[in-house]
Parts: sequence; C-alpha cells; structure tokens
Amino acid sequence: MNKPRWYDVAMTAPAPSARYQFGPFELDLADRTLTKDGVEIPLQDLPHRLLAVLAQQAPALVTRQELREALWPPDTHLDVDASLNTAVARVREALGDTPGNPRYVATVPRRGYKLVAPVEAVEPAEPVETVDRETVPPSWRGAKVALVIAGVAGSLAVGGWLLRNVEPDPASNPPGETSATAAAREHLLIARHYEDRRSREGLEKAIAEFQSSLALDPTSAQAYSGLASSYVLLGVYDYWRPRDAFVPAETMAQRALELDPESGEAHLAMGLVKVAAKWDWQAAQAELERARELAPGSVEILHWQAVFFSATGRHEEAVASAEAALVIDPTSSVLNTALAWRLFEARRGDEAIVQSHRALDLAPDYYDAWDNHKWIQLTLGGETEAVEAWARSETLEGRDGGAIDRGYRKYGLEGLHRASIRSQLDRVAIGRYHSPYDLVLEYAALGEVESAMLWLEKSFVERETDLVTMAVDPRLDVLRGEPRFQAIVVAVGGGG
Repeated sequence: MNKPRWYDVAMTAPAPSARYQFGPFELDLADRTLTKDGVEIPLQDLPHRLLAVLAQQAPALVTRQELREALWPPDTHLDVDASLNTAVARVREALGDTPGNPRYVATVPRRGYKLVAPVEAVEPAEPVETVDRETVPPSWRGAKVALVIAGVAGSLAVGGWLLRNVEPDPASNPPGETSATAAAREHLLIARHYEDRRSREGLEKAIAEFQSSLALDPTSAQAYSGLASSYVLLGVYDYWRPRDAFVPAETMAQRALELDPESGEAHLAMGLVKVAAKWDWQAAQAELERARELAPGSVEILHWQAVFFSATGRHEEAVASAEAALVIDPTSSVLNTALAWRLFEARRGDEAIVQSHRALDLAPDYYDAWDNHKWIQLTLGGETEAVEAWARSETLEGRDGGAIDRGYRKYGLEGLHRASIRSQLDRVAIGRYHSPYDLVLEYAALGEVESAMLWLEKSFVERETDLVTMAVDPRLDVLRGEPRFQAIVVAVGGGG
C-alpha cells in the first residue's frame, strides 16, 4: 500500500481525480470540501485530511502509526494521540456516524481505522489545470479562508486575545514567504477567531486549526501556546473533564517555552496550567509576572492576572487589572463580563450590576454575560431580573428559555433550582461528564449545605478550576462555616 505522507496531504495540490464518493457524501481533495447530497458539511482542515487518507486507502485498515506519518511531520511534539482522537471524533460528527455502530469510519481496536462504506473515485467532467502552490499567493487559496480572515480582521484591530496586539500581524505577508508558512499563519488566525468564541465548538475548532498550523510549521511557539490555552479553557469552562484538558495543556505549554523562552504568550499558558491544573500559586504568579514583563500590552495577560488577584483576595488589584484590559479593548464581551465578575467577587454589588448591564448591552448574545448576570442577581436578591437572565441564557444554549418563565410562575425560584438539579443529575446518570461545581451552586442557593458539600468534595476530586476562586465566591457564603469547606480552601490554596 502506498501510504500518503503528511506533506503529500497537507502541502501539495491533489490530482484532478481526487474526489471520492461514499454513500451520500462526496469528498473533494482539491477544494477541501465535504458535501452530503450536494450540501457542504463543515469540516476543519485536520479532520478533512484524515478523511482523505482513509478514503484514499479504503477499504484497507490505516494504522494509527500510518495516520501519524500521513498527518504530522516527524518532529511534531504535540500529543498526537489525543489530536488524532479528536480528529476522528470530528469526522464521525460530520458524517453522523457513531463508533458503536459505524456506517463509515470503523475502529479496529489497538490498531487503527478504516472507511467501511464503499468508496468510489470520481473523475472530473473536464480536465483541471493544476498550478504550483508555491507561485499562488495565499489569499488566492480558497475563497473560504479569505472570507473567514475578512470576517475576523475587525476583532484583531484593537487589543485582541492571545497577544495579537503584540505579535506580528498574521495577515501580513512577508516577502519571500513560502506558501506553507503563509498557510500556517492563516490557520493561526482562524484558530484565534474560533477560540474567542469561548464555546466548546469554538475551542475544539481552534485546536484543529492550531494543529493544522503545526503540521505546516512544527516550530511555531504561537501554535503550541494557542493549543495550551485552548485546552485550559476547555477545562475552565467545564466542557471537558479537567484532567482530560490539562494533561495536553501542560505538554503544549512546555513545548512552546522550549521553542521560545521569551514568548509572553507561552509563559501565560504555563501560568494558567500551574494555577488551574496544579494549584501551584507561587509558580503561577511567577509565570504571569514574566508574561507581563515580556508583553505588557496584552489584554489576555491583564485578564488572567485579574483572575489570579481576585482568587488570592487582592480585589483592588484584580479590578484595576480588569479595567486596564478594558482600556485596551473596551468593546470586548469577555473583558466586560469579566470585570463585572471581579466586582462581584470584591463584594461591590451595585457596581457589579451596573457593569453587568454594560456587558449585556455590548454583547446581547453572549451566553456567559447572561449566566453571570443571573448569578449576580440571584445572590444579591434581584429575583425577577435573575429569572429573566436565566431564561435568556437557556435560549442562547439552544434550550427552551420559555420553560424558565413558566416554571417560575408555577413553582417559584426553588422549583427552578430543583428542576436544574434534576436535569444535571440525569446527565450524570447516563455517564456524561457534568461539572460537580454546578450542582454545588444549586444546592447552596437552596441552603442545603450537606448536599452542596457532597458535590463540592466531588468537585475537589475532579480538580475543577472553579475551586480556584471558591474562597472568594459569594455564592458559597452559606458553606463557609463548614470545616470541610475550609479544609478544601486550604488544600486548593489561594484564598481570600
């Protein structure tokens, strides 16, 4: 079997006949598209290349080692196994497939994968003239990339995340740059756009784009730093079980520092790992301070320093750092929402509400802004406005926000909390990971201390990142008299 190498798949133009049909799907290697009955199915670059390898070798088994060789250069230092698992999951998601009952991609345990549906290579209706990619400007290589870059350019203009305000402009095209390097930069730019969404889908897409960038430029400290921060955020937002997110995050951050010890972005990524995954406050502070020295104008560093200051009870410094980030990027939905939460943790309730309204005005479709506003209002006694925010946040998550209004009118606030608990416990019962800390908050809101403590202890076992700020979280005030609560605060460190 002639195995495609990583640079064959990632760097060269496909042959004119490089289209494959299986079931209702057509995979076009030249246009890098996947369609179902003529309708395009979104699929990131790395999963697309993975599917291309499986289609080219079908119906034969492709081992995991062969996929490593096909998709990544030999000196890649990222967690390839985890990346491969993620890419396979994205392919199955696009195909509507399941590992337990595969119609397309089957797993051969401990060996690899194969495309089990009949695959037919499709010849084009007319000959297609091929061109040398080295002679084609990157901006010509696909309208989709150009549109995405145009769409995100505005978000990079002021401040931005992940040191975009202090790194070279990724949209520029240095003289003499190869197409591979330009394509790697394009993947970086798109990855950052997805990461800014702070959704699970956005972060997983960002990881795929960072990985694609590394396939083209294996020495990119920016891509490794981006991977580290994306993995951390998957754990911070409870999209992934913390240990599943933080192990690859630490690996990526370490590699970024090896490649560029003077990268503020890399030091920030390592600082996040130290505090979120290790609860090593001294090491985290050192990494954040070094990051700030190297990149004093980074809003991302200012933002995370504010979180660190707040968690350690340094509330004036926390608010000042959050405000400094907003001076650089005053319209950021993330930063405006974060400042409201820093004020809330500082027990400056009236100011927190004012700032929370400002965040909602700027980003009325940002889930975190509504969810945070719900909890601020619930804690400070603004029941009616809290319920309105609760309904809006549910709607933004694709659930029935109207059920919140109906439930409140019929059962009151206690009924809403109990319904939320039942829903969360149902997810736990079927084996899905669900943040124990979310259940802590519901039971604490009901004043049920023993149940709240049981779930807080589960949260501690999971090493959830919410524990980093538990010492200053006003929502947990009802638990502070419990010796077990104080013992966890001491074990985690930080503290207010």
